Amino acid sequence: MAKCIYICSRELLPVSTESRLYSICNELAPDNVILPEPRVVINGSIAYAIMNPTKTLMESGNSVLIGEIFNKNKMWSEPLEKFPDGSYALFRDGKTYCEIVSDPVASRTIWYYRNDNIFIASTSQIAIVRFIGNFEFDERVIPWMLSTGSLGPGFSWDKRIKRVPVDSSVILNKNNWSVSTRSNPVEFNSVKRSDEEHKKLLAESLRSTFASLDLDYSHWVLPLSGGYDSRGILCLLYENANIEHLRTITWGLESSINIKGNDANIAKELANALNVSHKYYHTDISSEPVDIIINRFVMLGEGRIDHLSGYMDGFKIWKTLFEDGIEGIIRGDEGFGSEHVSTGINVRLSVGCSLCTDTSNLQNYKKYGFASQEMPEYLNQTKGETLATWRDRLYHEYRLPTILAALSDLKLSFVEQTNPLLSKRILKQVRELPDHLRTEKALFKKIIVSKSPKIDFAMSAAVASSREILKQRQVADFLKNELMSDHPKKIFPAEFLKFVVTGIKTESKEKKVKANSSSIKLFIKKRSPNFLKAAAKKVLSRNIDHNILAFRVFLISKMNEILNENCGPK
Repeated sequence: MAKCIYICSRELLPVSTESRLYSICNELAPDNVILPEPRVVINGSIAYAIMNPTKTLMESGNSVLIGEIFNKNKMWSEPLEKFPDGSYALFRDGKTYCEIVSDPVASRTIWYYRNDNIFIASTSQIAIVRFIGNFEFDERVIPWMLSTGSLGPGFSWDKRIKRVPVDSSVILNKNNWSVSTRSNPVEFNSVKRSDEEHKKLLAESLRSTFASLDLDYSHWVLPLSGGYDSRGILCLLYENANIEHLRTITWGLESSINIKGNDANIAKELANALNVSHKYYHTDISSEPVDIIINRFVMLGEGRIDHLSGYMDGFKIWKTLFEDGIEGIIRGDEGFGSEHVSTGINVRLSVGCSLCTDTSNLQNYKKYGFASQEMPEYLNQTKGETLATWRDRLYHEYRLPTILAALSDLKLSFVEQTNPLLSKRILKQVRELPDHLRTEKALFKKIIVSKSPKIDFAMSAAVASSREILKQRQVADFLKNELMSDHPKKIFPAEFLKFVVTGIKTESKEKKVKANSSSIKLFIKKRSPNFLKAAAKKVLSRNIDHNILAFRVFLISKMNEILNENCGPK
């Protein structure tokens, strides 16, 4: 169930609320599947609507939870109670308080809006804007989208809409109509233990989390790659649950399945070794018109992320899973640590948090009149914080809730999702590790290798890179036509649009898109010592590919157009 909108009013809601919520759900629905009726509930001053409700939906009184919680806490629905552990968006209501709760890393983004008469929370910005009836573009997203391909830390398309932070809740006091926030801080505090003691504690947190999962595995699938994360999930499920009916899937280019050392090839070997079913889905460009594929991508993800390449099949994978009765996917998003870093810029680049001033073709972004781009204070390195600790804290506070949560949104229109590796108990142990056990996910990898069949780990990805996709003639021509139309001119100066459009490059029709197996970055990551990895990352990220930049400009323009629809004059 992808989208939920939750409303608390100071007065009884009008009769028209029901039809408005049905209309919003219908607009948010994917255009390539037939969904069940939305779940719409109106109860006095409280109302909520859920697009594509499934059996995993939890309701109690006026409280509702979409997603999965790992331990079935009876108090999950009570405002001001302890936050559950799991992957969810939680809306809970009581006599005095209405509380909106994010999970341990805000893996499922919740947005909220309040005025003098109404409080709205939703997993969809479009839903909030439609219910309000007007839109106020937040120009601060422009530099963030240009430099990162995302909305940046905490920003939304509408300047009045805010994001619920990581492991936090937003509380509405109904008596005085005030809003407050309570949060569990993201703190990395290394605990003095031997490496073996750390390993034992992390392994136990993994075991207990997977033992607590309560899923009907005949209706859930595990996306399986050739890396450590999804392999770790499969091995942990194999040890702690009955997964006889679990299905694993991998997706990528049709040509990838037979490439030795490729994600697709390794995943198939791994599934066979652990005796679970496996299916490979092709993500080669769909036969549908490119404009339909790209506009579907924008609408389903609400323009929050530019990672287009895995969806050029027109979401055929997700349509198929939905139509096959799959309720959800078990994702391998995690926070065990990241690659070696040697400078502050390496830290930011490692989590996808580059600034315009980091890149040669956007260094002068202010000359076009764009809003200033600055790192929020809470994301800056603190006194005494090592680069490695800062890197992993940024991963938990920036990359997971900003980049990976946006990617999840694309899939959630079709299936549910759970992230067991992001359990609160696992994150607690990770945040107690010393730097050397987190760097390159050293301790987690050691644990998984000890549980895994003797099968190599993948050396290349099965999907094409966005850079290759965006250079395909039909895609490049689409971008040029869009950026030369009237709407982008309402946001961007002509000089900037000319700079972007003239930089768009096109590959010949005959050149086939290939799996991302031989890039310079990948070679460096697999073969070079740490100091060279860090240096190369700094060099390779200094210039944003012009086709990627063009796609990011298109996302800004298109979402501005979508959100302004039916809103009337400003």
